[in-house]
Amino acid sequence: MKLSSILQENHVKILDKANSKNEVISILLDSIFKNRQIHLNKEEVFSLINEREKLGGTIFENGMAIPHARLENFNDLFIGIAILSNPIIESGIPIKFVVLSIISKSASNTYLRTLSAFAQISQNKELFEKVASSKSHSDFFSAIENIKIKQELTVGDIMSKDVLKVSPETTLKELCDIFYKHNISYIPVVDDNDDFIGEVTITEVLKVGIPNYALMIGNLKFLSSFEPFEELLKNEDKIKVKEIMRKPSFKLPENSSIIEVALEITQNNKRQLPVVEGDKIIGIVSYMDLLKKVLRV
Repeated sequence: MKLSSILQENHVKILDKANSKNEVISILLDSIFKNRQIHLNKEEVFSLINEREKLGGTIFENGMAIPHARLENFNDLFIGIAILSNPIIESGIPIKFVVLSIISKSASNTYLRTLSAFAQISQNKELFEKVASSKSHSDFFSAIENIKIKQELTVGDIMSKDVLKVSPETTLKELCDIFYKHNISYIPVVDDNDDFIGEVTITEVLKVGIPNYALMIGNLKFLSSFEPFEELLKNEDKIKVKEIMRKPSFKLPENSSIIEVALEITQNNKRQLPVVEGDKIIGIVSYMDLLKKVLRV
């Protein structure tokens, strides 16, 4: 099914001027309420949208915003589009393209598949600029002509594709610096051919500072509060990732289902899972991806 097939021309607005995101939302709601029947009034829906906006995460760096509200006792999906000829600044980001969605609380699959189609647009820089610079309805629908809504949402739709990697020769100091700088706790290890050969987490780093005998007895009260980490810091330039990394215990192909991710994370207490294509790692999916891109998107 094509994305264009579920969008209505009278719900696509090309705005020469708007002063705020709230003004854009209000304009799109006017359009939706003019053409559709909703059991709540505009002010109630606007309030629900703003409640979700307060949680954040609905503005993307490329200039797309996805405000939305989930309604009780509502069995439909309404989408309003705004293309801003003059971007508005919100959270330091110039917004050029707004996708407003009014959805059922139980219509997550339909909504997420539709949102994935818009993600295809946002991830293609050339296409996104073409869509965001549309001067007419004809321009807009022509630009999205080949965008399709997938039958099912997969790992590839929610995974993080900007993957940081280290080599077996990376030192613990370099590794910890990467963890700290990028606020991450998991990183894949690749060889000289960029093949995925291992993984390392903060846990493996911390274990370096804990003596083996202490791990066996499970009690560190006899050690001073910082003693284990003094040894770790003293040797962080000498210890290599190859000494602490582990072999990947689980790998996912890009077309894996979302439920497969959820099961692996919950049953085996994982936080991140590698996504692979052959011997190459192409993404990482985490428990936070499930929260931000499925449960609270």
